[in-house]
Amino acid sequence: MQGLIQEGDGEEHVRLSDNLEHAAALGPRQVRVEIMAAGVCGSDLSCVHGKYYMPTPLVPGHEAAGVVAEIGSAVTYCAVGDHVVLSTFGNCGHCPTCEGGDPGNCGFGGLRHTHTEGDQALWGFANLGAFAQETIVHENQAVPIPPEVPLASAALIGCGVMTGAGAVFNRAKIGIGDTCVVIGAGGVGLNVIQAAHLSGASQIIAVDRVASKERMATDFGATDFILVDGDDFDSVAAVQQLSGGGVDHAFEVVGSTKLLADSISMAKAGGNVCAVGVPDLTATVTYPFQALHQNKNLMGIRAGGGKPRRDFRLIADMYLKGRFKLDELVSHTAGLDGLQGAFDALKAGAEARTVLLPNG
Repeated sequence: MQGLIQEGDGEEHVRLSDNLEHAAALGPRQVRVEIMAAGVCGSDLSCVHGKYYMPTPLVPGHEAAGVVAEIGSAVTYCAVGDHVVLSTFGNCGHCPTCEGGDPGNCGFGGLRHTHTEGDQALWGFANLGAFAQETIVHENQAVPIPPEVPLASAALIGCGVMTGAGAVFNRAKIGIGDTCVVIGAGGVGLNVIQAAHLSGASQIIAVDRVASKERMATDFGATDFILVDGDDFDSVAAVQQLSGGGVDHAFEVVGSTKLLADSISMAKAGGNVCAVGVPDLTATVTYPFQALHQNKNLMGIRAGGGKPRRDFRLIADMYLKGRFKLDELVSHTAGLDGLQGAFDALKAGAEARTVLLPNG
């Protein structure tokens, strides 16, 4: 099968192979999925640049949807022919953490080899290795959705949509009339914006360096847009002035430690500060103690605090009812040979998402 292989840190170390195979035979609780669509997200770029410290050689990609081609003998969660969104949570489904409703905190398993090329075993990013024509995953990672949802749009549910919307629905729990700021109006930020809008926020301030992002931010529900037009721009003062002293919820979606520190000062007393973006995993955040002191809540957020088997279907159903935007997030589609173009667009802030179509 075709797939991409990352052999070192840097975009120049990613190549397309025609000779991938699955690393092992299908296990009793595993599912073989034909990947029809895979989004290219900021985490993929971070992985390729070594910010996530993944071992190589590696099959990148983690935001995907496809069709179940084969199931193991003990699989009960899906069937052959199901349309599924793949989850980055390799949770067991049976431990107290999973049964308590927090699958993202399950410690099940570790990074594994998903594919091989000849005699070389290849690791899979997020235990998926989604930039390939097929992958084998634990059945908990394959979440069925209605077949009416286009797979190119559905793929984004697994990461960008869940991370952004889940930060609102599961962690911040925005209420009717609340105010918020969203720093970064890319693929994840747009989902924070639309989830805040759906939750009844009265003011949603989008902050970004790219002027063209204003149209999409507004379409997704932003009430205000602040353009950061230089390194000396004081976005904290701009947000405080526009909101009348600070917001109830401040979302940092870029993955910048400086912007996370700024977002603490954007939140009013008693407000939530939501760390949605992921910087280099060794990064240290510093902030003035007084900025957090006034009963503010600093929230770590991994993948939107998602419960995939509940949340993925909920978002798909909302999409089918015309209440949740997915198609609008797909800016461009390409084959597996389009990864570099997708990375270039990400770095330029030129679009929401490129979706790769491994099987055409």
